[in-house]
Amino acid sequence: MVVVFRSQDFAAHERADATRVAMQEQSVPSHVELENPDRVDSLMEVWPYGEASIFRSVMTGYQLVRSPNQVKAGPADVLAIAVQESSIGYNEQFGRQQVLATGELFVVDLNTPYDYQLAGYGSSQCLHVPIEAVGLPHEVVREAASRLAASPLYNLVTAQIGELTRHAERLSADPAAPALGETSVELARALLASAYDIDYARGLMAEVLLPRVRAYARRHLGEPALTPERIARAHDISTRRLFRLCADAGFSLEQWIIAERLAGARADLARREDAATAIAAVARRWGFVNNAHFSRRFRDMFGMSPREWRRIAPEERGADSTQPCRASQFEHPRAF
Repeated sequence: MVVVFRSQDFAAHERADATRVAMQEQSVPSHVELENPDRVDSLMEVWPYGEASIFRSVMTGYQLVRSPNQVKAGPADVLAIAVQESSIGYNEQFGRQQVLATGELFVVDLNTPYDYQLAGYGSSQCLHVPIEAVGLPHEVVREAASRLAASPLYNLVTAQIGELTRHAERLSADPAAPALGETSVELARALLASAYDIDYARGLMAEVLLPRVRAYARRHLGEPALTPERIARAHDISTRRLFRLCADAGFSLEQWIIAERLAGARADLARREDAATAIAAVARRWGFVNNAHFSRRFRDMFGMSPREWRRIAPEERGADSTQPCRASQFEHPRAF
């Protein structure tokens, strides 16, 4: 973990002032009031994910107030999307007061005055994303902040922040960390846009969810139990919403899954390493439990039976690469 501040590293009489300074350094100019300055206990951690980052604080009670003058003097370039990890929080912004229960997701626009308070001893997880990368008008952010729970991505974003925090030591050090940050920015944008208005966000929702749906389905193609209901549950959306996303993108989810399975089986049937493997075993490997159904769908898609394809596959491998490949006519179509 990347510990940026720990009050226990300071002498008892220095901890209150050191905590105030650390909070200023990790956030934006603001007024910091400690609930009990004589017994302050605080830990702050930060992990980078490309342009995005996760900030986690665990500490005794405090109040953080950002005034209009501080906003004007020190504008922020990031937006904060946070999860109240433990204890109860209170946030006032945009003329609205929120009582934040454990596990609740909320947005803090650092370029608008706010008043946040933590009661007792608690913690929060905060995703910082660049405002410019989010690219939404201020009025969209303002309105969305008051109705985040209306977004179908609410649970997904909450889970994303939790995973980036719980596994931060491993994930932030991985070469794919910047890609995780990009995904988090896209999720933040879609969360806010869909909370603002679902029609306004339809395109953004598809951009964020469909690649994740496709990646999830490809990881589980060999499992007969891969159903739309299971995929929807894995992404915290309803089955109806999943079908609507796919329909808006112009493809059938169930037919795409079958096409991907057939393409995988076709590739395996052409592999020298699988030459002795029964066709039925290859079909089961790709999630087909009925051999007759597999053979029929294979013929419908590729114009020949699995047995016929296995027979000519060695000829196709040995064909002159400068000549058109006869098998190319059987390549499965891109669904999206």
